[in-house]
Amino acid sequence: MKTIFTIALTLFTSFLFADAHIIVKQNGEKLEVNYVTTKNNTVYYSVPGNSTLNEISLFAIEKVIDKKTNSLIIHNNKIDVSGKAGYKKVQFLTKDQTTGLQQGAILKTIIHKPKGFTKSDWIAEASTNIKKQAAKQGFPFVVITKQTDSKIEVMTYTY
Repeated sequence: MKTIFTIALTLFTSFLFADAHIIVKQNGEKLEVNYVTTKNNTVYYSVPGNSTLNEISLFAIEKVIDKKTNSLIIHNNKIDVSGKAGYKKVQFLTKDQTTGLQQGAILKTIIHKPKGFTKSDWIAEASTNIKKQAAKQGFPFVVITKQTDSKIEVMTYTY
Protein backbone atom coordinates (compact mmCIF):
# COMPACT_ATOMS: atom_id res chain seq x y z
CA MET A 1 0.00 0.00 0.00
CA LYS A 2 2.88 2.37 0.82
CA THR A 3 4.42 1.70 -2.58
CA ILE A 4 1.21 2.52 -4.44
CA PHE A 5 0.75 5.71 -2.42
CA THR A 6 4.35 6.78 -3.06
CA ILE A 7 4.11 6.15 -6.80
CA ALA A 8 0.80 8.01 -7.07
CA LEU A 9 2.18 10.96 -5.10
CA THR A 10 5.32 11.08 -7.27
CA LEU A 11 3.34 11.02 -10.51
CA PHE A 12 0.95 13.71 -9.30
CA THR A 13 3.67 16.08 -8.10
CA SER A 14 5.82 15.62 -11.20
CA PHE A 15 2.81 16.58 -13.31
CA LEU A 16 2.33 19.75 -11.26
CA PHE A 17 5.92 20.96 -11.33
CA ALA A 18 7.14 19.96 -14.77
CA ASP A 19 6.85 22.89 -17.17
CA ALA A 20 7.74 20.90 -20.21
CA HIS A 21 6.23 23.02 -22.97
CA ILE A 22 6.15 26.56 -24.30
CA ILE A 23 3.08 27.94 -26.08
CA VAL A 24 3.91 30.80 -28.43
CA LYS A 25 0.79 32.75 -29.33
CA GLN A 26 0.32 34.45 -32.71
CA ASN A 27 0.77 37.85 -31.04
CA GLY A 28 4.24 36.82 -29.75
CA GLU A 29 3.28 36.13 -26.14
CA LYS A 30 4.95 33.06 -24.60
CA LEU A 31 3.46 30.80 -21.93
CA GLU A 32 5.35 28.10 -20.00
CA VAL A 33 2.84 25.31 -19.52
CA ASN A 34 2.22 21.60 -19.36
CA TYR A 35 0.62 20.72 -22.70
CA VAL A 36 -2.15 18.13 -22.26
CA THR A 37 -3.97 17.58 -25.56
CA THR A 38 -5.64 19.14 -28.60
CA LYS A 39 -9.29 18.43 -29.36
CA ASN A 40 -11.80 20.18 -31.67
CA ASN A 41 -9.44 23.10 -32.47
CA THR A 42 -8.85 23.73 -28.76
CA VAL A 43 -5.53 23.22 -26.96
CA TYR A 44 -5.76 22.09 -23.33
CA TYR A 45 -2.93 22.85 -20.92
CA SER A 46 -2.18 23.41 -17.25
CA VAL A 47 0.00 26.01 -15.60
CA PRO A 48 2.94 24.61 -13.57
CA GLY A 49 2.02 24.36 -9.92
CA ASN A 50 -1.71 24.25 -10.66
CA SER A 51 -3.77 21.27 -11.74
CA THR A 52 -6.56 23.36 -13.30
CA LEU A 53 -7.06 22.59 -16.97
CA ASN A 54 -6.98 25.72 -19.17
CA GLU A 55 -7.89 26.03 -22.83
CA ILE A 56 -6.96 28.24 -25.75
CA SER A 57 -8.05 28.26 -29.38
CA LEU A 58 -5.74 26.45 -31.78
CA PHE A 59 -6.08 29.48 -34.08
CA ALA A 60 -4.51 31.77 -31.43
CA ILE A 61 -1.38 29.60 -31.20
CA GLU A 62 1.64 29.87 -33.48
CA LYS A 63 3.46 26.88 -32.00
CA VAL A 64 3.81 24.56 -29.05
CA ILE A 65 7.42 23.60 -28.27
CA ASP A 66 8.52 20.61 -26.18
CA LYS A 67 11.31 22.03 -24.00
CA LYS A 68 12.99 18.66 -23.42
CA THR A 69 13.44 17.74 -27.08
CA ASN A 70 13.08 21.25 -28.56
CA SER A 71 10.64 19.82 -31.11
CA LEU A 72 7.43 21.37 -32.39
CA ILE A 73 4.21 19.68 -31.31
CA ILE A 74 1.94 22.20 -33.06
CA HIS A 75 2.81 24.73 -35.74
CA ASN A 76 0.27 27.16 -37.26
CA ASN A 77 0.98 29.86 -39.78
CA LYS A 78 -0.61 33.22 -39.17
CA ILE A 79 -3.47 33.98 -41.55
CA ASP A 80 -2.77 37.20 -43.42
CA VAL A 81 -5.82 38.80 -44.99
CA SER A 82 -4.28 41.68 -46.86
CA GLY A 83 -7.21 43.79 -47.99
CA LYS A 84 -10.44 42.86 -49.66
CA ALA A 85 -8.69 40.44 -52.05
CA GLY A 86 -7.77 38.16 -49.12
CA TYR A 87 -11.41 37.37 -48.30
CA LYS A 88 -10.97 33.70 -49.25
CA LYS A 89 -8.66 33.26 -46.23
CA VAL A 90 -11.25 34.54 -43.72
CA GLN A 91 -12.60 31.66 -41.63
CA PHE A 92 -15.93 31.16 -39.91
CA LEU A 93 -15.50 29.89 -36.34
CA THR A 94 -17.84 28.93 -33.54
CA LYS A 95 -17.89 30.94 -30.31
CA ASP A 96 -16.01 28.24 -28.38
CA GLN A 97 -13.12 28.38 -30.88
CA THR A 98 -12.28 32.02 -30.05
CA THR A 99 -10.59 31.62 -26.64
CA GLY A 100 -7.36 33.61 -26.81
CA LEU A 101 -8.35 35.70 -29.84
CA GLN A 102 -9.08 39.44 -29.68
CA GLN A 103 -12.63 40.58 -30.35
CA GLY A 104 -13.03 43.12 -33.13
CA ALA A 105 -15.95 44.85 -34.83
CA ILE A 106 -19.52 43.78 -35.47
CA LEU A 107 -20.33 43.41 -39.16
CA LYS A 108 -23.76 43.10 -40.79
CA THR A 109 -25.02 42.26 -44.24
CA ILE A 110 -28.42 41.95 -45.85
CA ILE A 111 -29.38 38.71 -47.57
CA HIS A 112 -30.57 39.52 -51.08
CA LYS A 113 -33.09 37.10 -52.57
CA PRO A 114 -32.98 37.26 -56.35
CA LYS A 115 -35.47 35.11 -58.23
CA GLY A 116 -34.19 31.80 -59.50
CA PHE A 117 -31.69 31.32 -56.66
CA THR A 118 -32.04 28.91 -53.76
CA LYS A 119 -31.81 29.81 -50.09
CA SER A 120 -28.34 28.23 -49.88
CA ASP A 121 -27.22 30.49 -52.75
CA TRP A 122 -28.47 33.55 -50.83
CA ILE A 123 -26.62 32.47 -47.69
CA ALA A 124 -23.42 31.76 -49.65
CA GLU A 125 -23.52 35.21 -51.25
CA ALA A 126 -24.13 36.90 -47.89
CA SER A 127 -21.26 34.89 -46.35
CA THR A 128 -18.94 36.04 -49.13
CA ASN A 129 -20.00 39.66 -48.48
CA ILE A 130 -19.22 39.24 -44.76
CA LYS A 131 -15.82 37.72 -45.58
CA LYS A 132 -15.01 40.65 -47.89
CA GLN A 133 -15.97 43.17 -45.19
CA ALA A 134 -13.83 41.34 -42.59
CA ALA A 135 -10.84 41.08 -44.95
CA LYS A 136 -11.07 44.77 -45.83
CA GLN A 137 -10.74 45.59 -42.12
CA GLY A 138 -8.00 42.97 -41.55
CA PHE A 139 -9.95 40.41 -39.49
CA PRO A 140 -9.13 36.75 -40.30
CA PHE A 141 -11.94 35.21 -38.21
CA VAL A 142 -15.70 35.75 -37.91
CA VAL A 143 -18.37 34.22 -35.70
CA ILE A 144 -22.05 34.40 -36.64
CA THR A 145 -23.92 36.02 -33.76
CA LYS A 146 -27.33 36.47 -35.38
CA GLN A 147 -28.83 35.09 -38.58
CA THR A 148 -32.34 35.63 -39.89
CA ASP A 149 -33.88 35.18 -43.33
CA SER A 150 -32.93 38.74 -44.24
CA LYS A 151 -29.72 39.52 -42.27
CA ILE A 152 -26.47 38.05 -41.00
CA GLU A 153 -24.58 39.65 -38.13
CA VAL A 154 -21.08 38.55 -37.13
CA MET A 155 -18.41 39.37 -34.55
CA THR A 156 -14.89 39.62 -35.95
CA TYR A 157 -11.74 38.32 -34.25
CA THR A 158 -8.03 38.81 -34.72
CA TYR A 159 -4.79 37.68 -33.04
